[in-house]
This record gives sequence, C-alpha cells and structure tokens, in this order.
Amino acid sequence: MLQCDYQLAQSVIGRKMLKYLSKEIRPNSSAKTKRLLIIAHNHPHFFPGGAEIFAYDLFQAIRNTDYAPFFLAAASVTHRHIHTGTPFQTLVDAPDEMLFWGDAFDHFYQSQKILNFMYVDFKKLLQQLQPDIIHFHHSIRIGLEAIQVARQTLPDVKIVYTLHEFILICYRDGQMVRKHTDELCEAASPSRCHQCFSEFSPQQFMMREVFIKAHLDHVDRFIAPSSFLAHRFVDWGIPKEKMTVIENGRQILTTAPHRTLAEHENRNIFGFFGQINPYKGVLLILKAAEYLVKQNFTNFRVELFGNIGASTPEFEKEFSELLFRCQNYVTWHGQYRNEEMPELIRLIDWVIVPSVWWENSPLVIQEALMHKRPILCSDIGGMAEKVENNVTGLHFRVKNHISLAEVMKRTCLEFGLWERLVQNISPRLSIEDCAAQHIQLYDRL
Repeated sequence: MLQCDYQLAQSVIGRKMLKYLSKEIRPNSSAKTKRLLIIAHNHPHFFPGGAEIFAYDLFQAIRNTDYAPFFLAAASVTHRHIHTGTPFQTLVDAPDEMLFWGDAFDHFYQSQKILNFMYVDFKKLLQQLQPDIIHFHHSIRIGLEAIQVARQTLPDVKIVYTLHEFILICYRDGQMVRKHTDELCEAASPSRCHQCFSEFSPQQFMMREVFIKAHLDHVDRFIAPSSFLAHRFVDWGIPKEKMTVIENGRQILTTAPHRTLAEHENRNIFGFFGQINPYKGVLLILKAAEYLVKQNFTNFRVELFGNIGASTPEFEKEFSELLFRCQNYVTWHGQYRNEEMPELIRLIDWVIVPSVWWENSPLVIQEALMHKRPILCSDIGGMAEKVENNVTGLHFRVKNHISLAEVMKRTCLEFGLWERLVQNISPRLSIEDCAAQHIQLYDRL
C-alpha cells in the first residue's frame, strides 16, 4: 500500500516522515541517536532481485540496533504511473520507507537527468533527515549525482557504497561479458568497451569512467560481498584501503527437510532457482539434460523455478524449444516468491547455479547452503568462491553443457557423495550478524 505526497506541504518528505523524525510515531526510539539512510535501486515489493532483497533485509535488521534506519528505493515507473508534484512517495504504515519514482536516468553515465530532483528535492530530504550515514546499495535510477549532493549538503556525513555487480565498470548490464562473442571480459578499457558498443567512441567511454570515478571519490567506504568482486574494483581503481568485504547475510530459516528416498532410489533431482535470462545459464541445464538423454542416461529430473526476465525473442524461442524437447525430464514451474523457497527446495537434492557471467554473491547460493543442498556451479567468479569444489558442491566448466552433464551424472551415481557434501555445509551468516558487521563499520567511520 502506498500513500502519495502530491504536494511538498511542510517538507518534501511529508507529514508522516516528520512525525517519524519527531518520534511521535516511534516514541520508544528516544535512545536512537544515530540516523542511517539506506538507498536501493528498487523495492523488493516491486522487484525481488537479490540486491534489493538484501538491502531491505539489512534495513529491517538494523531497526533493532542503536541506529534509526530509513529506506529509500528508486522504483521504476514501469511498476506504477508516476504522480505529479514531488517524485517521493511514502508507504502506508511505514514512515521510515519511501519511494522515488522516475525513469529519467542515463544508463551510460549512470546519471540522473532530472536535476531539479537532485538539487532541490533530494537536498531537502537530506536536510530534513540529517543522516549520520548514507549507505548506497546502487545508484541506478537515483543517479551518481546523489553522492555529490549528499556530500555538498551534509559535509560531515559518512557515505558507504555496496558494490553488487560491475555496472559501474561495464556498460553491458554490469556483466563483463563481451557483446558480440559472449566471451568473459577480464578488464574494461575505453577501446575494448568501444568494440562492444561502437555507437560510443573510446573518448566517450573514457569520459564515462572519469565521470563515475569523480563521484565515487566522495565515498568513504566500499563494501563488496565477495573477495572476487572487491579485487575487480580495486584493479579498476577503487583505493584498496577503502574496500571492505562483508558477505550478504540471510534470514536464517529452519532447514527444509531433505527428500525421503524410496528403496533403491538415489539423489537425482536437480533444481534451478532464479531468473530465466541469457546470463543465468538455464539453457546450459537444458542442453546438459538433452545430452544425457542422448547418452542413454535418463535416471534424473530437473525442476526449474523462475520467471523470464530481461531477454530477447531469440533466447525465449531457444528456451521454449529446448524445454519442449526435454519435457520428459525437465519441468518449468514459473515464477515463485522468495518465501516459497523452503517449501520448493524440499523437492530438490542438488541446486544448479550455471551462470555464464562472473556473478558476485548469488542469493540462491546462500539459500541453498542454508537448506543444506549441495551446489553444482560454474567454476568462475563469486560462484567458485562461495562453493568449495568437492567440499560443499561441485564445479563444472563455465558455458560447457557437457561438463555440467558429466557432473550431474556423477552426482547420481557416486555412492556417498551427496551425504559427504551435505555434512560439510556449515551454518550461513545470519542477517543479524551481517547487520552487526555493518554497524561496526558505521561506528568506525
């Protein structure tokens, strides 16, 4: 439920936020002397992506600390028509949550086009809120200028930025995958980026990098959820002394029971959880399943859970055709809600994470390990870092469906493998412990 602030009224953030700040709504918060503004590029109520879910979970966990957190999500007008007046909108019964509506965003420069919003509305919000810490989980939609405006408006505020992927380095959706060949990209440069996007000159890519880094200079501390991502950004130019690695915590749930086996049955059911798009590697699973059947190995099943995300007609056509050919061994269940994960994973023995890009700290890996399901994953990036080969899961060669097929066959046939890997899976980092690590970082700043 949303409440529209059609006029600026007493301030840009409206009466409900004023009551929140004056403790009329939360009278028991008198001990909370430190204020934290968390900024994300969407609200999980609208788009339940991994970064959005983590940012919101962190916000909720910090509510139980000495900090008074406030959550600002830069939502897309594709989810709801923008209203006139102010681009801000509070959530009903949630005075410490707000949306910014608008899509006037330059994806090339990561820049906000509505400068009136930046230099008037956002400035007023900061003046009213007076946060001690501003924690960006993204700058998409809100724009990198928000960092500069924050520094100009509140010179003493401490600014934290969590890096969730490579969008600041790579214009191709932050994937660091070459556009025309789909090769993995090891490093960006103006000339290499121009090869992928010829409509932009090397000089423009140089200007993009200079523009982005100039705004990032205002950041006091960067957080990366994996060492792999941290090293990539340090190599790109982020000062090493400003970088901290904190793994994304999860809400710890009761481990979903493992599947009860019938007599002589083995652990042969695989699951995929995530968006169905070219980067997540779901086609690799279908090709591996088709390969196994052609090799006369049919003692397995694959369950796919997820909605079709940003993709192309060509991808959707190939996905449909492969799914049809594998229909006796693969079932696509469509979109699922995050809270359904414990029930759905009860059906699964192994979780496959076959992404064809580097990944960082996939949410599905944390969830699968929390429910003590071994993982089969691509042997690169944050996936290889989070899943220890032959310890908590198995690696296969990235973008190689035959390698995946061989690993799937091994898991079905090797006696005691599943039990050994399950026993090695240790407890995950809780969102509460993760919040405590963030609080320690805030306090040090």
